[in-house]
Amino acid sequence: MSTPQVLPPQRPSLGDASLDLAAPRVVLTLPVGASPLGLAVSPVGLNAYVANNGSGSVSVVDGGTLTVATALAPLPGPAEVAVAPDNAHLYVADIATNTVTIVQRDLYRVVGTVPVGNTPSGLKVDPSGLRLYVANQGSDTVSVVNTLSDSVMATIPVGDQPTGVAVAPTGLEVYVANKGDNTLSVIDPVAQSVVATVTGLSAPLGVATSPSNARLYVANSAANTVSVIDTSTRSPIATVPVGSTPWGLAASPDGQQVYVANNGSDNVSVIDTSTHAVTDTIAVGHQPTGVAITPNGLSVYVANKGSNTVSVIQTLNAMSPTLGPQAGGTIVTLTGTSLSGATAVRFGTAPAVIVANTSNQIVVVTPPGVGVAQVTVTTPGGTSNPKPFVYYPRGDVQSLAPSAGPTAGRNVITLRGDQLATASQVLFGSVPALPVVVSDSRLDVPVPPGVSAGCVPLTVSTAGGLTTGTLSYRYVEPPTAGVLKPTTGSVFGGNVITITGQNLATTAMVTIRGTVAQFSIGSNILLSVVVPSAPAPGPADVIVTTAAGTLTLPGAYLYT
Repeated sequence: MSTPQVLPPQRPSLGDASLDLAAPRVVLTLPVGASPLGLAVSPVGLNAYVANNGSGSVSVVDGGTLTVATALAPLPGPAEVAVAPDNAHLYVADIATNTVTIVQRDLYRVVGTVPVGNTPSGLKVDPSGLRLYVANQGSDTVSVVNTLSDSVMATIPVGDQPTGVAVAPTGLEVYVANKGDNTLSVIDPVAQSVVATVTGLSAPLGVATSPSNARLYVANSAANTVSVIDTSTRSPIATVPVGSTPWGLAASPDGQQVYVANNGSDNVSVIDTSTHAVTDTIAVGHQPTGVAITPNGLSVYVANKGSNTVSVIQTLNAMSPTLGPQAGGTIVTLTGTSLSGATAVRFGTAPAVIVANTSNQIVVVTPPGVGVAQVTVTTPGGTSNPKPFVYYPRGDVQSLAPSAGPTAGRNVITLRGDQLATASQVLFGSVPALPVVVSDSRLDVPVPPGVSAGCVPLTVSTAGGLTTGTLSYRYVEPPTAGVLKPTTGSVFGGNVITITGQNLATTAMVTIRGTVAQFSIGSNILLSVVVPSAPAPGPADVIVTTAAGTLTLPGAYLYT
């Protein structure tokens, strides 16, 4: 009888040290409940949640160990799931009861149920976590749920049979794919109404935005294509042929790829967003539906309705993120081959804490460090090739201008400071915004809508960590109708009038008949204005400009 051959452990590999990424591939197929439809990934990427429509449950995939546990049951008909940005709650759309179930994530306990429209099929939380948008396929509406009160705050009519929903990363627009009338509805969250309709689609099911919100991607299930839409013009700029019956789709965090689940051909198309061409086709389970990507972009989860599984696609020989604060504490994922049984992961000579380990993936928490550290993995088979990780200094924000603006947002402010080149997010209180990096010392930031009038602290997130200083931004309401006294005066000017109204404290300019007037702010309801001279008698418009808008009093002052 021959002795079984025992193969020696293989040397672990992280691929090429230049960080060139290998093609993504399926590394694991996990059994879940019956007929999985929608899925979502937690904000930090440590878990994926799968709505099993056929078995009335939500499965949880541990993103570190890549194992599955059924965390929530029974639910009559879960179709879609979303995760709050703070990772505190899950929201599950139930097509059997026409409700959204609210789940406390840490305990997986149902804490509320919100009635919405008929057949809720699409579900997305806005970046602030304050609003949940639900596409009701059976009632041609979108329910807007206030997540603070767990109640519907608005019901917005959209197109026929709305299915997919996407929220702009800025939170300033919501996009709804309407399968029944081949359109896409664009919703203004402030006005709570449809402000534009994109036509020419073909039974659209899924919709996703690019991280910059410059592009929309819409899965045309009847045409086997993906439409690429310019968000500024709201018009298609490309049509990409994909597999059969494209359903769900998601854009990678770096915006370079879009993954499309082709329900009819049992595969996933990978679209290069720079060329609008399919660069890879990955076989998955039967009838793939939902797609979700981890925040680090290394793992893609695909729900396979027909085979009751989730396919895990990974980009191997990669590390993400590759930057982090000098204080350490960054969660870093490394992918490669022969990584099982890791005994150490070192950043330079400093050991990292290993959180999870599989044959193709290791999740670690970085130790403190400075400069560039070469990352290596040690297993019984040896030590891997290195990958560079950069420790980044903390940023410093010193000023902002303007420091106030309307509660509706959409204006742009400028932040100045140091070490800002890696800024990825600016928080206005708890509401996030996407900064535009102009230089290492300047950020231009589109202001998101405010929860209410008042001051909120600003927090800037960079590779060096969170920068929280003393700077704050003031949300103000627009000025309202004012009363002017006296209303007449000589064309020579020089007299003083008062304007009373509301929200006048941020007044920056007053004009009378187009001429700039000197003024002083008495209070939020009172201005004193020195009337400028005029070339001729007659009525004059009085215009008050504040940080939140303008107040026009037509013909309110009469020159005599």
